Amino acid sequence: MSKERILIRKAEEKDLEDLYRIEIECFREEAFPLFYMRKFIRDPEFITLVAISSDKIVGFIVSSIEMFRGILVGHIYSIDVKPEYRRRGIGSRLLTSAEKILKKMGAKTCYLEAYVNNTTAIKFYLKHNYEFLEFLKDYYDTGKNGIRLIKKLEP
Repeated sequence: MSKERILIRKAEEKDLEDLYRIEIECFREEAFPLFYMRKFIRDPEFITLVAISSDKIVGFIVSSIEMFRGILVGHIYSIDVKPEYRRRGIGSRLLTSAEKILKKMGAKTCYLEAYVNNTTAIKFYLKHNYEFLEFLKDYYDTGKNGIRLIKKLEP
């Protein structure tokens, strides 16, 4: 069996519907609305990358560079991989690609948030050297707590 070839590239306007479908499939009622997805692609403040396998978008990542507690940092907003393409290293490739871009833009650290009950996501981030920073009470909604994780980007 040959190794699956995955292409990572910057998201384009034509990708919007595919990205939105994947977002809904992955996050259902917690999904970002369509107008946010459009902003993630159009706004130069955001770095939105897609993963392509066999000419189909199978995942994406949204990140930005911003000030957090007085320092320039990377912020991962979302990583989505279609369920049937998970556990193939696609999320890892997307995360690593975004971190490299954020580092080139001057970020020394990167942070993200995860729903406290999303143990799969938390394990994924811990595997990628993210560490617990803080508990976020009612972050996603009343009774839906989050955690913030942070990673020092290697020099």
